[in-house]
Amino acid sequence: MNREHHHVLIIGAGFAGITLAKALHRKPFDVLLVDKNNYHTFQPLLYQVATGGLEADSIAYPVRRIFRGYSNVHFQMAEVTRLDLEGRTAQTTAGVLSYEYLVIATGSTNNFFNFEPIKDELLTLKSVPDALDIRSYLMQNLEKAIAAYDS
Repeated sequence: MNREHHHVLIIGAGFAGITLAKALHRKPFDVLLVDKNNYHTFQPLLYQVATGGLEADSIAYPVRRIFRGYSNVHFQMAEVTRLDLEGRTAQTTAGVLSYEYLVIATGSTNNFFNFEPIKDELLTLKSVPDALDIRSYLMQNLEKAIAAYDS
């Protein structure tokens, strides 16, 4: 990393994190993008994966491929476990990262409105694994319906 550039740590490779990292390309910043997955999910099409219209790899793009040719943007697959805002460090599953500027772009989560018991009973749609779980659930129930109709 260039010592004359400011060190930016972006946590999250969703739409916001990727858009910011792209905007900082060819600017005086060394960017480190960190995400727990090594792929970006195009969430608007998750329903297509869930219903069998698309395969998962059609909506999941490798982050490193997105930033191929971006000399000042680097990617680290890791999960951030702790932030030290005063010390400007982030503890991750891959080690400690230092930064000058921190951007937290981790996206949203499901809100169960303080009714936690329900979360184990619901099928959510926020990720590729969620979409594949829904697809499997739909297929199993379609097979049950066909078997019931045939009997």
